[in-house]
Amino acid sequence: MSKQLKLKFKKILKKAEFVQADLTYHEELRGEAQRFFSDAVLEFIRLLPAEDQKKIKDMQAAQQTTQNQHLKESIAKIKHCEENELQVPDDDVVGALMHSDIEWENDPQEQIEQNKSLELKKLFRRIAEQTHPDKVRANGFSNKEVNRLEKVFKKALEAYKSNNWYILYSIATELDLPIQDPTQEQMEWLEDDIRNTLGLIAKISNQIAWVWYTGDGDGRQKTMANYFRQAYNIDHPNL
Repeated sequence: MSKQLKLKFKKILKKAEFVQADLTYHEELRGEAQRFFSDAVLEFIRLLPAEDQKKIKDMQAAQQTTQNQHLKESIAKIKHCEENELQVPDDDVVGALMHSDIEWENDPQEQIEQNKSLELKKLFRRIAEQTHPDKVRANGFSNKEVNRLEKVFKKALEAYKSNNWYILYSIATELDLPIQDPTQEQMEWLEDDIRNTLGLIAKISNQIAWVWYTGDGDGRQKTMANYFRQAYNIDHPNL
C-alpha cells in the first residue's frame, strides 16, 4: 500500500471513529431525552383547562386504539406468512420483481454489495472464533474475561447484521487479528459506514424530544409550544 493510501485510510478511520462516538452519545442519551420530554409534556397538560385535558385524553386513547389495531394486523400478517412459508417482501424486493428482466449478476453495484457481504462474513467468523461465549468458556477463561468477550461478540454481531465494516475492522484490530492492508473498495465501504452513521445521528437529532432536550430555555419553550399545536391542535396558554 502506498504512503498516500495509508494516510488516506488513517484519516477516514479517524472520521469513522468520531461519528461512531457521536452516535453512541446520541443513543445513550436518547432514552433520557424522551423520558424528560414526556414528563414535561405531562406537567404542561396538567396546567390546561379541564376541557383541553379531556380533549387530549380522548386523542391519546384514539391513537392507542389505532396503534393496537396496526400491531394486530402486523402480527396477523407475520403469522400468515409463517404458516404459508412466505416472506413479506419490502419495497426494494417488489421493485426487483417488477423488473425481473434485469441481469442483476452483471450489476456493478450488486457485485460491490456481494463483495462487502462476503468480507463481513469472513471478518465476523474470525472475531467469533475468539469471542463466542461457548468457545470462551470452553477455553477456561475467567468470568470477568468471559463477560468482556461476550460484550465484544454482541457488538460484532450487531455490526455484522447492520453491515458496518468499520466496527468489525476495529474489533479485529483490537483483538490483534492479522488483517491485510485495506483495498480501495474497503475504503469506500468505510465511507458508506460513515454516511449511514451520520444518517442515524440525524434521525435522533431531528426527534422533537431531542430538540427539546438539547435546547436552551427559549428553545425548549418554542419546541413545546409547537408540539402542543402539532400533536393536539392547542395553543398552550403557558407557552
